[in-house]
Amino acid sequence: MKLGIYGGTFSPIHMGHITAAGEFLDRFELDRLCVIPTALPPHKAEVAGATAGDRLEMARIAFSDSDPKIEVSDFEIKREGKSYTVYTLEHFAPGNELYMLVGTDMFLTLDEWYRAPDIFRLADIVLKRRESDRASDGLISEKTDEYKTRFGARIHMIDEPALEISSTRLRELLRSGEPTDGLIPESVMEYIRENHLYSV
Repeated sequence: MKLGIYGGTFSPIHMGHITAAGEFLDRFELDRLCVIPTALPPHKAEVAGATAGDRLEMARIAFSDSDPKIEVSDFEIKREGKSYTVYTLEHFAPGNELYMLVGTDMFLTLDEWYRAPDIFRLADIVLKRRESDRASDGLISEKTDEYKTRFGARIHMIDEPALEISSTRLRELLRSGEPTDGLIPESVMEYIRENHLYSV
């Protein structure tokens, strides 16, 4: 089975995440796509304003009416502790051909991640850029060549126009009461309001 892995904090999940998931599923003709909210990413401080359970529920709401091949997994949150990607890949690898979706920042630092050689061994890496600025083109090309040489990496790109939406910026807008029309699914916004997340 061709299985896509799409992990992230998703705090809050937004249209950029949803669009990327759809492109990932279609472009690689995946049999299944697992969207996996992280418990506590080792490279990020804990995000204030929403619990792990809230982030999981928002992801489930966001994808509730989407392609049935997309499922939201609670694997990392149930496992607890720091969410090292290699553990997730090892869990889903048996019987599957794994493809892992990452953004630019994650892609450029993959060689520094815990057990990086195993990450490249276990999964094809799919880069979906979240920025339209092409300033990183050269660095991305250099890293691609480095990963292929050092790790025998299998690298792919989704070269679609970027939806430049930042969860950090959305949290700022929510805290200040500014509109987020079209950036967060309305069903997710209802959950945010009902549960007073991000001080809404």
